[in-house]
Amino acid sequence: MLRSIIRKRSIHTVPKLPNVDVLAKKGIPPVLSNKGFNTVWTEYQTYLCDKLTMATAGTSLESYYPFHIVLNTAKKSFQSHIFNLASATHNNHLFIENILPMETHTKTGGVIENKLSELFLDRIERSFGKKWEELKEDIINDVDNKLLGQGWFCLVENAQKQLQILYLQNNGTPYYFPRNQLFDMNSIINIDEFSYLKQIKELVNNKDEKIKDWTLPIIMVNLWDYAYLEDYGVAKRKEYMRNVLNNLNWNVINKRLYN
Repeated sequence: MLRSIIRKRSIHTVPKLPNVDVLAKKGIPPVLSNKGFNTVWTEYQTYLCDKLTMATAGTSLESYYPFHIVLNTAKKSFQSHIFNLASATHNNHLFIENILPMETHTKTGGVIENKLSELFLDRIERSFGKKWEELKEDIINDVDNKLLGQGWFCLVENAQKQLQILYLQNNGTPYYFPRNQLFDMNSIINIDEFSYLKQIKELVNNKDEKIKDWTLPIIMVNLWDYAYLEDYGVAKRKEYMRNVLNNLNWNVINKRLYN
């Protein structure tokens, strides 16, 4: 009964995508087939929205957007289940948004090129000392070592206008660094990772110092198995990653960077 009431209220609903009917039939080639797209978006995003609706029903969070729920619950351990649902919902939206097929023609008949901005290329070289094509190959080759389980790849811009690479375990968020969930807590933590966690603890416990964390996602890639198993199987996550990075919607990504 509660589920039917929540569905009727439709508090958290799947965002409307442009040409969603076409996407449902054709997918997002060559990244996702129609079955792959429907699994990642139509089915799983609906599942996440339904779960988030049920988890927040009757609370002050029920009318918040997933992004605002993430920020509101990130520091509250007793709301971790809500944080994880909201973070997954928001991250998956960012992912689909930055691989959507780009509209190549304007209403006046002009042609829009899907290409990287000079600002993006400049930031890549300044931040990593490499060109984008070289960095992209490093990311593809590193993905299986950096993230053995479920999670997200995220290229972010920090407060110093530098770009960073984050591998978010499970449903970590790029917005608040104590909840980035950069490390697999089921494996042995090395000394560098331990030092990083210690710094986070000191910052969080220092009430006199305000934490400035203005990290913003520029590129988001879903690396949960439901995102690629339909089209790539168990052993081809690197191929999936290559197809994603080779077919990004630069119009979306450039806007994120400029904004």
